[in-house]
Amino acid sequence: MRYTPPVKISVIGTGYMGSLHVRKLANLDGAKLVGVWDIDKSKAQKVADEFGTKAFKSFDEAVGYSQAVVLATPSNTHGKLGMQIIEVGRNILIEKPIADSEDEADILIEFAAERDAILMVGHIENFNPAYIVAKKYITKPVFVEAHRLTAFRDRGGDVSVVEDLMIHDLELIPQFCGTDVESIDISGAAVITKKPDIAHVRMKYNDGLVVNLTSSRLSLSAKRKIRIFQKDAYIGIDFGERTVEIARMAGKNPEGKIVRLGNNKVEVIRPEIPKTDPLEEELKFFIESINKNKPVDNSTAVWAIKMCGYILRHSK
Repeated sequence: MRYTPPVKISVIGTGYMGSLHVRKLANLDGAKLVGVWDIDKSKAQKVADEFGTKAFKSFDEAVGYSQAVVLATPSNTHGKLGMQIIEVGRNILIEKPIADSEDEADILIEFAAERDAILMVGHIENFNPAYIVAKKYITKPVFVEAHRLTAFRDRGGDVSVVEDLMIHDLELIPQFCGTDVESIDISGAAVITKKPDIAHVRMKYNDGLVVNLTSSRLSLSAKRKIRIFQKDAYIGIDFGERTVEIARMAGKNPEGKIVRLGNNKVEVIRPEIPKTDPLEEELKFFIESINKNKPVDNSTAVWAIKMCGYILRHSK
């Protein structure tokens, strides 16, 4: 459904991510922040006062006065609340994960298509400028290693580290590795919470590709890196520092610095990364999809939640 810009958007859930969305929407061209709602009314009012918007009295009021909704509530509410939002024809950006299960995700996507509503999942790393720059160098990986580590936080403890952190990498992996997974080895441990706080997953593909994923929320320092090895090349992406490093066999028209490794000439490229804000770019993409009435491909988000479910069911 098309609207005359700016798109009227409300934010439901004013926790950490919801507040970040409010901050961006309050100053974003093409969007009009119409208000916020949270089950904790005092929290919603505090956010509304800070950003000069309205704190709605009810969920229905927040949905009713908007053309699109950012849903940033706990993940176990995404299915139920998402259905209610879509049912009245509102466009929706759901913070990751899309839902609690693959079945719930499929229902949300099907329902959105029936109601001609744009549904998008907030996997923010897709808009990380380092990843966007690195993608053009990725061809056919033969080995991938991802580390996503953080110190323990007050938020996110209601789900496992797989759904909290590893899901980011699980959503990115099929974009350049595909989904033809032959086998999965899984290990994890609950240390502070009742759910896994540390997890390691090794996926082997039918063509021999190996993908290792490690996530922990008990680290002393943060780390968000993916290393990709392919024939004659290495690509390192640091999502936190927003840097990219490529090392590959030197060709006829090198982009970067040439160094010698024994008898081999190796080209090292450290491309310039644009100073864009991933959350702002994500919201711009959502608004553009609404304005163009162009459905968003959520297939990798669904695959990620499917893999999360498999990993948690088979954790040792």
